[in-house]
Amino acid sequence: MADAYLAYNSPEVSELIVRCQQGDHRAFDELVSKYQRYVFNLVYQHLGDIDEIEDVAQEIFVRIYKFIGKYKGNASLESWIYKIVLNYCRTHARRRSSFSRMFVSAPKQAPSEEKNFEILDTLPDATYDPAKTVEQRKLVQDIMEAVRGLPEIYRTILIMREINELSYEEVAEILGISIGTVKSRISRARDLVRQKVNIA
Repeated sequence: MADAYLAYNSPEVSELIVRCQQGDHRAFDELVSKYQRYVFNLVYQHLGDIDEIEDVAQEIFVRIYKFIGKYKGNASLESWIYKIVLNYCRTHARRRSSFSRMFVSAPKQAPSEEKNFEILDTLPDATYDPAKTVEQRKLVQDIMEAVRGLPEIYRTILIMREINELSYEEVAEILGISIGTVKSRISRARDLVRQKVNIA
């Protein structure tokens, strides 16, 4: 049975999936332990509020438990989990009463702060070590605030590609769009961030 999932997953993960689908609660605890940090980081990157991470992640794992039986192995388990996280975060964000609190407020400390700085690698002349100077830290904050202020169609895709380092193919599969559309939206998102932060 685990062989059905080997195309996109390691043997260890494939076996874990099978055990979870068979109702093995210990296996699901292992799955939570393995992917908890991954889910926490995704939640922070898409919602931008560290205070909500634990509660939102808990709800997401409830959904993973509920739907793990429907996982068919057509993509990696990480991509499948990402899709659940993305769908839940979109729903959760719509329920918030303040749009500005979602995307414009200054970012708080992230669970994995170094991941947030990886977007600098995609912007010209911005490959800084954020710990070196106040000016560099301010630039990082400005960039991340600009990302959170993007329209959802651009914000989500930029986070997936530049912060979470998903391939164009993975982004296209999760969002259900073509690779060409992924590339054009990422290009537009980068331009919008540069304009907001005044990066030449």
